[in-house]
Amino acid sequence: MKAEAARWPPAAHRFALALVMEDRHYLLFNEIQASHWWFQARNQIMRALLDEHLHNRPAVTSTAGLALLDVGCGTGAMLPMLREFGAVTGVDASPHAVAFCRQHDRNRVFLDSDPAWQYARYDVLTFFDVIEHVDDDAALLAHYLRWLKPHGLVVITVPAFMCLWSEHDEINHHRRRYSKSRLLRLLQATGLQPLRLSYYNSLLFLPIAGWRLLQKTWPSRPHPPRSDFETLPPTNRWLQAIFAAERFWLRRGSFPVGLSLVCLARLKA
Repeated sequence: MKAEAARWPPAAHRFALALVMEDRHYLLFNEIQASHWWFQARNQIMRALLDEHLHNRPAVTSTAGLALLDVGCGTGAMLPMLREFGAVTGVDASPHAVAFCRQHDRNRVFLDSDPAWQYARYDVLTFFDVIEHVDDDAALLAHYLRWLKPHGLVVITVPAFMCLWSEHDEINHHRRRYSKSRLLRLLQATGLQPLRLSYYNSLLFLPIAGWRLLQKTWPSRPHPPRSDFETLPPTNRWLQAIFAAERFWLRRGSFPVGLSLVCLARLKA
């Protein structure tokens, strides 16, 4: 029996407004996500973590029947990888993002206000670099957790350390960057129990963090903020290889620092 669709509450429109980035960034992401080192390495790391967790849960003998919901799916960078684990639905607040996804034959993508996706319950909810875009991250998580099956999995990635705040955060309309303790408080507030919590993008932490901190010491320049994604570095392949190599360690261990955080969690019993 299909679950009755829960209505999108009026307060949640704040989430939709906050999640919509500038249209030109959706165009940029759509153009670069198949080749840019950060998108590709993040994809490889998340695949490894999902594979390790989903295939080693006693309750899961096969991922073929799993239902996954990618919240804030953007231009669909993670959808092909997620399909390896089951039937994937994507939701986003931006009509432009949904349109880009559908250009790539990713037809199971809906506006977050569309009731079509709300008639299901999901084994896995993913929030890949999403919750930092909203004012009330706890309310956003609590809203979507209503569609999570019992014992379901939640995957969250966020940027780390407010001291690394940069033009990239401003232009992408981030509200905050996270520490591990702040993310743990958020999990506790929403009834989630962490299964795996680690910093990542750690092997490149020193050069990138150092560069960002150095930029803060420079006199301000009269130019508009720029995203880190606006240029494809000549070292793209090397950066991808270094970043993606973290997946081997993250299967069993964790990093003490990194440019981002990743969390796998489930609802407390």
